[in-house]
Amino acid sequence: MIKHLMKKFALSRDGAKGFIWAVVACVAQDLAFMLPVSLLYFLVNDFISVNPIPTSHYYLYGFGCLGALLLIFFTAFWKYNATYFTTYRESGVKRVSLAEKLRKLPLSFFGKKDLADLTNTVMGDCATTEQMMSHYVPQFWGSLISTCLIAISMFAFDWRMALAALWVLPVTLIIVALSKKAQTYFTRKQTEASVAVQDGIQECLDTVRDLKSNNAEKKYLQGLNKKIDRLEGRHIKSELGSAMFVVPCSMILKFGIVTVALVGGTLLMNGTLSLITFFMFLLVVSRIYEPLTGTLQNLAAMNSLQVNIDRINDMENTPELGGVNKFEPNGYDIEFKNVGFAYNSGETVLDGVSFTAKQGEVTALIGVSIPKNC
Repeated sequence: MIKHLMKKFALSRDGAKGFIWAVVACVAQDLAFMLPVSLLYFLVNDFISVNPIPTSHYYLYGFGCLGALLLIFFTAFWKYNATYFTTYRESGVKRVSLAEKLRKLPLSFFGKKDLADLTNTVMGDCATTEQMMSHYVPQFWGSLISTCLIAISMFAFDWRMALAALWVLPVTLIIVALSKKAQTYFTRKQTEASVAVQDGIQECLDTVRDLKSNNAEKKYLQGLNKKIDRLEGRHIKSELGSAMFVVPCSMILKFGIVTVALVGGTLLMNGTLSLITFFMFLLVVSRIYEPLTGTLQNLAAMNSLQVNIDRINDMENTPELGGVNKFEPNGYDIEFKNVGFAYNSGETVLDGVSFTAKQGEVTALIGVSIPKNC
């Protein structure tokens, strides 16, 4: 499981363990918010079945409210530390590991990437992953697990009312999950537009003197403005692409309250459901959909997160340069025997070169910079 999380979310081993604890903390907080609902259920049950309410129950409800507040406070504090602090610590480790990875990559990797693309991977993708892992991903899995636990208890009370309350959950999750391909497409296009803007800005900074000397500054800025406008359009399309699936699913989710009221009212009139059970389901269904609404938005954000994770994994999976870490020279002459070099496979630049660079002398290698197979 740890290895799966490391690969899926581009985490270190400690980051994967911290992610599991963050999910557990989110589950604990969601369950803690159900404690006031339970107290209200017992209070209404006392009002209906007992008249007057025993004095001992007042103390029970008073201590129960105090205990609920303390439990919510401690679970919220635990969740805050488990999500934010763990994520920021993991983000620092990930940035350092990517920087070390860049130091060991071959020149062929940098020949395929420009500066804006590398900057967007190290800074932009890390920042996006940091935000997702602190605000969305643990909360999504925590809400899903806590909802399943609450659903089991609801089925223990009355399976008919539980079905009326929970039938919308799999429907909405399936709709948003099936939208992953479309949301990934919008995210990729937005990332490409963002890299184009950053590349244009970097190019302008590098060539600003040449642009001014050739009176091409205005023309270049017009092209850069078009790239910025294209990026803004991609942001709008990306948000619209997510909203097309998330908003309708949120509306479908509200139908659970309607079905609980209709089914519960029918069963209550037929005498097959007690009033207190009907009231309990109305309380629970009003609370259970609150984290689920955020879950749908989190699922849409998680679908777009895969693009950033793929870019980070692509860099981490690139083979590093070979060689040894220890250097123990016997003298300071450097001897080359049958040395070869290639930027890419099949594009050999040097082949079978042998010479000795003497200590205290200047050695130069001069030749035509054309690949062998050209």
